[in-house]
Amino acid sequence: MRYGMKLKKYVTSTVDNVYAFKNVPTEVVGTIFAKASLDSRGIRDHLDDIIREGMVHLPDTAYTEGFMKRGEGTYDHPSAKEHAFVQFCVEGVSHWFTEILETVQAAKGLSFTEFGCCLRKQQNFIIPAELDRHPELKERYIAFGQECAERYKEFVSLFFEIIKTKNPQMEDASIEKLACENARSVLPLAAKSNVAITGNARAISDAIVEMLAHEGYNREVAETAEKIRMHTAEVLPSLIGQLEATPYARSYVAEFYQRRIRQVATLPVYSGPFVEVSDKALALSFTRVEDMVLGDLSQISQWNELPTVMRAFGKRIAITCSEGCHHQIIRHRAFDFSLQLPDTRYGLILPREVVTVSGTAAAKRIMDVLLLMRNKSHELYDTLVQTGLIGIAPYVVLNANARRLPFYVNMYGLAHFVTLHKEEHVQDEIRSVASQLERIFREEEQALSGFKMDRRSRE
Repeated sequence: MRYGMKLKKYVTSTVDNVYAFKNVPTEVVGTIFAKASLDSRGIRDHLDDIIREGMVHLPDTAYTEGFMKRGEGTYDHPSAKEHAFVQFCVEGVSHWFTEILETVQAAKGLSFTEFGCCLRKQQNFIIPAELDRHPELKERYIAFGQECAERYKEFVSLFFEIIKTKNPQMEDASIEKLACENARSVLPLAAKSNVAITGNARAISDAIVEMLAHEGYNREVAETAEKIRMHTAEVLPSLIGQLEATPYARSYVAEFYQRRIRQVATLPVYSGPFVEVSDKALALSFTRVEDMVLGDLSQISQWNELPTVMRAFGKRIAITCSEGCHHQIIRHRAFDFSLQLPDTRYGLILPREVVTVSGTAAAKRIMDVLLLMRNKSHELYDTLVQTGLIGIAPYVVLNANARRLPFYVNMYGLAHFVTLHKEEHVQDEIRSVASQLERIFREEEQALSGFKMDRRSRE
């Protein structure tokens, strides 16, 4: 799109895939993020629209730039980084990159809006620069990505047929959205995505440092981190300056890029996600004591925050779910996850829409294709690892591939999770995870008089 001349005053770039906002009220940027997440157009398109139409008054000059640059290097108190923040976007990056960004150690200081892929049918995918030195492998990788895109188109039609048959009264637009969502199961983590971020200067700096440590493993992550540094530093020049990976960050990333699962004889296929409880890990069962302030828990609705003391009580569990479901779960920052590298050896999770109509021709076709693409994904993943390219192996993992996610489930975060993901409109797989967790914590729930894990308002 050809933007108006004024737009250059309010974004750090009109051409780069990474850019930050400047001199735009935060509520305006937040509204644009929300609107763009449900639209196929880019965020700059929406900002350009409101500028052209005069819908909001924006300053003609950069009212903070001179002050910040004159003060460069003098505002080194930690609180300055806590209170100053930037809103920026990263577009046209892989689904794998957005997962890395959304799970950095500083993620609790960042807010994300990742744009719904079910509304974006352009299924382009990232071709990692590391493959330039391996032309035959690159050709194979591209062929795999193109086949995934073709299978996705076929899946949209097949899932539309399945959902339409089950729900003849549903509008076609709603069916198509669900069909696209389910069809994503055959897309790889290399598929392109867009994400909008708001964060304070400390969290952004820490995130950049961690992502720069991916150098030598994944160029997309390291090079995009440098772009983020460049654009956010233009907005906060005295708070986000020259950054580099620390020795610890490099050691953490090096350990992350190791396979956690041994060679398996057969690749498992699951009809849905499942939750395992660790009996070996330390856990803290709920016991109410006199000095614990909880209030009347029967009065808590979905609009209330729970007492923070409930963060201490919980269990160590592991969820095995699809990559697509995994990506939704890791956004719950009330939990502290132990993240592991995606691996095709974890198996495959069949979409629920297929499992429920397994005897039909459409379901059989989807299962046959998924198994075929799973095998191709597994073979290509192993080849990349054997070639010394473990850092880009996750790109060929499918959204339907299984992923194991171990973490400590505290009751504070769980109540939010269950309340949010037991709604009827929520995707089937993550709703199943929420129901399983609710059952596992039934005893802890009953120990609290009047408390319900599912806090949705009822008439």
